Amino acid sequence: MHPNVSHPSSSASDLSLSAHYRKMMKAGGQLLEHLENNDPDLSNGGIRERLSTVRAELDRIIKEQLGGKADLHSLADRIFKDGDTALRMIRDEDEAGLRQHTRLLSALETIVRTDGSRPSFMIQNGSVNIGSSPVGGWKNSIVASADLLFNAGACVGRIDVPFTVQGFAGTGFLIAENLIVTNRHVLQGIALEKPDGTWKLQAGVRIDFGHEFRGVDSVNPRDLSRVVFSGKRPIDLGASKLDHSRLDLALIELAPSSQSAGPRMYLSLDQAPDWAMPDTAVYTIGYPGAPNLLNTPFPPSLFEQIFQSTYGCKRLAPGMVLAGAPGSPAWTHAHDATTLGGNSGSVIVVVGRENAAAGLHYGGRSDEPRENYGHTLGKALAETDGRSGKTLRDHLLEFGVHLIDRAGNK
Repeated sequence: MHPNVSHPSSSASDLSLSAHYRKMMKAGGQLLEHLENNDPDLSNGGIRERLSTVRAELDRIIKEQLGGKADLHSLADRIFKDGDTALRMIRDEDEAGLRQHTRLLSALETIVRTDGSRPSFMIQNGSVNIGSSPVGGWKNSIVASADLLFNAGACVGRIDVPFTVQGFAGTGFLIAENLIVTNRHVLQGIALEKPDGTWKLQAGVRIDFGHEFRGVDSVNPRDLSRVVFSGKRPIDLGASKLDHSRLDLALIELAPSSQSAGPRMYLSLDQAPDWAMPDTAVYTIGYPGAPNLLNTPFPPSLFEQIFQSTYGCKRLAPGMVLAGAPGSPAWTHAHDATTLGGNSGSVIVVVGRENAAAGLHYGGRSDEPRENYGHTLGKALAETDGRSGKTLRDHLLEFGVHLIDRAGNK
């Protein structure tokens, strides 16, 4: 999994911290056309009410989902105390104070993840458990798309690597019976690229579509067979910032399996060129991994500390598309869904169109304000691997992948 890295030139950093978090709290899961009169209430009473909600939700989740551990309740106490100061700084637009106290920013980050603004839900028995995180304004859209989300989630699996500390390399998702999409940097962690550009996959690597927290452990595990396509340039995992000009995408063919064990449907690919406009509501589905403390100067946030026991389990996280990083290729967009320090290879689907993979999550920034990056799949279809004239579109069509537009037309 690619660690979240610092990227000093990015869309969220173009906003002040106050503006960034005001916008996140303003949205809170509501459709954007209804946000004009939905500014966050940062009066003294509004702050108390928000913090009371956060505290109650944290205590409930710690008790019901995380075993009621005393140290987690102590973290919740710290969030409650520091959050009050941080929210008052947001109200007063105290940029210097916010940037000076990373502890306050960590509490603020946790608040927007636990007040319903940017939740992260467990997928259990194939369905989104809206009780596993504060739901905020996202409930109606999740309930309305329950069947589509069930089908989409069934196509998302964890790429397991035997005999490693973490046990897995990232996420992949099915877009045909025997074809998954993942990141090139995930591929680099499970295979060796030969001088002729072909790949040798590590023995024993599989993708498993289960790994739910307190749910189904294993679903339809599949062996990885061969690499079909990869972005033409390697991804530098040790770089201090992401190189958005490198296509971090790979297609991997799976060994045949019984169709009866697979999902009810496979994800189509959303080739609409304009879906990734700022303020579009999206979901990411994948397997958050623990922060890689060896490769980043940023310690795990309070939110990551609370939920560390759930790493490696399937989650759905809603969020909004942000403006892309300046100078990035057309195939890159930014989003602010909660990724818990990982999710490499997660699928990104547009709310209301969850039957199609629209994007591929590939990384993010760990300093404040946090944001994540994804490839807009429809804008990468003309790319090649640099060794042949076959495009990504060509490979997809060979496997029978359904390429659809906004209206669902092929």
